[in-house]
Amino acid sequence: MLLKNASYLNHEFSLAKGDLFINDGKIIIDGLPQDDTLEVIDCDDYVIIPGLFNSHYHGYSYVAKGIGRDIKIEEWCKDSPQGRVQNQLFKSIDGLSDEEYQVICMKSYMEMAKKGITFVSESEPGNNPGITAEGIRKIGLRGFVDTYHQIEEYYERQQQNLTFGTHLLEEEDITDETILSCLQAKEKYPSSLFLTHCMENDWRRDLIYSAYNKSSIVLYKEHGLLDHKTVLFHSVYANDHDIELIRDAGSSIVHCPVSNHWTGAGIAPIGRMLEKGINVCIGTDYASTDIWETMKAAYFLLKNHRPMDRFTAEDIFKMATISGAKAFHQPSLGSIKHGYDADLVFIKKDCFIPSIHTDGFSNLVHNLLFETKEEQIQHCLVQGRWIMRDRQLLLVDEEEINKKYMDILNKLFGNYK
Repeated sequence: MLLKNASYLNHEFSLAKGDLFINDGKIIIDGLPQDDTLEVIDCDDYVIIPGLFNSHYHGYSYVAKGIGRDIKIEEWCKDSPQGRVQNQLFKSIDGLSDEEYQVICMKSYMEMAKKGITFVSESEPGNNPGITAEGIRKIGLRGFVDTYHQIEEYYERQQQNLTFGTHLLEEEDITDETILSCLQAKEKYPSSLFLTHCMENDWRRDLIYSAYNKSSIVLYKEHGLLDHKTVLFHSVYANDHDIELIRDAGSSIVHCPVSNHWTGAGIAPIGRMLEKGINVCIGTDYASTDIWETMKAAYFLLKNHRPMDRFTAEDIFKMATISGAKAFHQPSLGSIKHGYDADLVFIKKDCFIPSIHTDGFSNLVHNLLFETKEEQIQHCLVQGRWIMRDRQLLLVDEEEINKKYMDILNKLFGNYK
């Protein structure tokens, strides 16, 4: 396949122009072939970006929109009208069949594909990580699935474009015994990624300081659980010492700014983390697939208490692409670069007018971040294979999945109508 007249974000996140040859799922920029039999696609109407990473998501949560509104996480499932709704919903979700659970996850993954997400990190695979992983595969996305205690079954397994890892401990689960168990898992599965919600809110911070008089990050470090295979979600309450430890260990942070706001968790010190050289990626977290909203929120928060030009839209795109690829050890993803995998998103140019490019100044990446609307995201390639053309998903029957999804919603919420 030859992408003619392509305008694309290169590995430095500046606009490049030229032809891109896609061969065996890879991007070829140098040495384009002379082959009259190639499929040629005129890309003059598009800006092409690398596929986006959603580096933290809870698969079932698309059905849980609004159930956590206006209360902190530690107040969930309490004896209140809202808490009883939550308890009933979670009980009903636990009672779904594997197929039903896969369908509600696939609904999320379909929405992600239409927003330009090509890689999702799944943090809540239900009772069967393989079923959830299969849902990601059916849509055509890449993904990582946290298998929790089922890691032995999935360790070092790669299922097409899917990889698997396991879980560290949230603060409410940390004891001397569980730390030892986690350390044993680390020794038994040394190549696995270990992920967890970490120092997410003041409740979790207070729990760990009350029990150990130190942060969970310090505890991870002391027990050999903090390294380049560690991915920490949120870290809103990481202090300067914690940030130094994360940097020295080469661990990654997943920033979830929209989720942090609606849960009342607070504002994560992402600016300090970036300035220290920590690998920070980005995730929608819970009940949302809107990566663009999340990216814009991250941009706005980085403007607080810093020079206006310290962080730019280019930094945000890096968090959603290259940094996600680094966190999940995907060295051939995250950039439009010679030899990299062809995970590409095609966005109509008409939303970026005016588009200004002159010596030392361009507004394209900034406008790309702030003016892209979902309907302008037209096509999507994963490893050189079309998974969406003209906003139509090609590998699944959207109408069928949407019907099954609505049937499941009626099953879950029928008593509340």
